[in-house]
Amino acid sequence: MNVFGIGTEIIECVRIAKMIERHGELFLERVYTVDEVNFCSRHAFSIQQYAARWAAKEATVKAIRGRPHGVRWNQIEVTLDSNQGPLVKLNSRAAQWAAQCGIQKVQISFGSCRTHATAFAIAMLASPPNA
Repeated sequence: MNVFGIGTEIIECVRIAKMIERHGELFLERVYTVDEVNFCSRHAFSIQQYAARWAAKEATVKAIRGRPHGVRWNQIEVTLDSNQGPLVKLNSRAAQWAAQCGIQKVQISFGSCRTHATAFAIAMLASPPNA
């Protein structure tokens, strides 16, 4: 597979906490999927979970070069698979844009500590038919 693009992001967890405090459900609906909200809210360190997903979504937007093409944060879903690790699922406009670009998969790595969350994404193109 060939690389289409890469993206990285770092964010202070307190920034996400303030956004949730200030905008509540509106912020959560604009940024996260229902499943992500359910996952993050179950954890004792929910702010770090939200911040890590924010960083992962922003890194993904950068990797797929999606901002000028109408890709929104809630069109990117970050999940965890016990066998494969973190996965990115693109929906709606994000999926359409990725298909148009020939992006087959987005690899993601993310993490957080008490104060910061960070992520790195690589958008992979499908292998050429002759490869």
